[in-house]
Amino acid sequence: MATFNRSRIPRMRSGMVKELTRELPQALKRGEIIPYYQPLVDLQTEQIQGFELLARWRHQTGQLIPPNEFIPIAEQTGLIAEITQSLLRQACRAAGDWAGDFRLFVNISSTQLGDPELSSVILQITEETRFPANRLTLEITEGAEIKDFDRVSGVVESLKSLGVRFALDDFGTAYSGLRHLQMLPFDALKLDAAFVQNMTKHRESRKIVAAVIGLCHSLGVDSVAEGIENHSQLEMLRSLGYGSGQGWLFGRPAPTADATAVLGPARQTTATQLSEIAEQVALRLEALPIQSLWQVHALYEGSSVGLAFVDPNLHYLAVNERLAEMHGIPVTAFPGRSVRDAVPQLVGQIEPKFRRALTGEPVFDSESFWRLDDGKRKWVLQASYHPVRDSMGQVVGVSVAVVDVTEAVVRRAAEGLHPYDETVLRRA
Repeated sequence: MATFNRSRIPRMRSGMVKELTRELPQALKRGEIIPYYQPLVDLQTEQIQGFELLARWRHQTGQLIPPNEFIPIAEQTGLIAEITQSLLRQACRAAGDWAGDFRLFVNISSTQLGDPELSSVILQITEETRFPANRLTLEITEGAEIKDFDRVSGVVESLKSLGVRFALDDFGTAYSGLRHLQMLPFDALKLDAAFVQNMTKHRESRKIVAAVIGLCHSLGVDSVAEGIENHSQLEMLRSLGYGSGQGWLFGRPAPTADATAVLGPARQTTATQLSEIAEQVALRLEALPIQSLWQVHALYEGSSVGLAFVDPNLHYLAVNERLAEMHGIPVTAFPGRSVRDAVPQLVGQIEPKFRRALTGEPVFDSESFWRLDDGKRKWVLQASYHPVRDSMGQVVGVSVAVVDVTEAVVRRAAEGLHPYDETVLRRA
């Protein structure tokens, strides 16, 4: 939910300001302040990772009032915290019905961030709605004025202990961004839309966009680009290594019903989609120097699909966190190791697929499921392998994409709809 500087209020007609100020408390009680959602996607696969929560006022006259007309009033009148809590409760309740582990991104004001009760309020909402706190990201605008960093740091640490993540929003639009990054433990940095929209036209904007991804790597935080409107911008951000993004290219803000419809009731990755993911990642790898492993690593950050790149000698050059989690092995245990050494229990199943892909043949593992037990849960996985070629057309490795189909397989087996019964699923 975007917040705005109070100085914007006088830009509206004074009569309108007075009318909205008078009506806003009752509108909140009547449930007229509703959440809208804008998708945030993995830039390499274009798969939805989550939604940014935005505020809309569905006025009793039928008019939809945008946030820049009432959020400044809410901040001035002290209603902003109540509005944020109402929107968050509505969104968490809706997101609890979505299949998958989609994240919610919610903007909060610096005043709220200094409230020592904030962590208790968010814990209550997430427990009440059964929405995991570790799927929630709170966004703080770069221009937010923070007077007491010690107090704010205490609130942030309390929320992070619940699993809540933090993002610095609209980076590059104010003078306080670097100080915020220095003083608070952010997990992500969101590059302001103005730089993204100008980078294909102005060299200085391109330099800033490139510099920000370097800053993200140096600080170890996720990179998010805002305001993506066309494929030229998308391709440039991909080549620079940005992990996530949002903008009209992927979808405009929409009400709960529309967001739910986009995801679908089950939203399982299909065989075709998985092959497309592996192919897209392979194409991205082909566009990068193979020696630039930091770019390959950046390519994989934040993906909800397990991703890896294996060289012609079947040694892992890059693996993302999701794939490492599926194997129950740290990411650091993969690079430089052979497939046979890294995952010996699966080598008989996956090595033939890798070798086929090295001949130039894309392979989808449609007939066999992997069964892994990492001590915490049992995984049923399915994979797609795609050859990666250099500029001369020579195959220089294999891109693999892996998806967790455990819930779908178990559910369909229980319903008698899946060809793989429990006997098959019990195979190691």
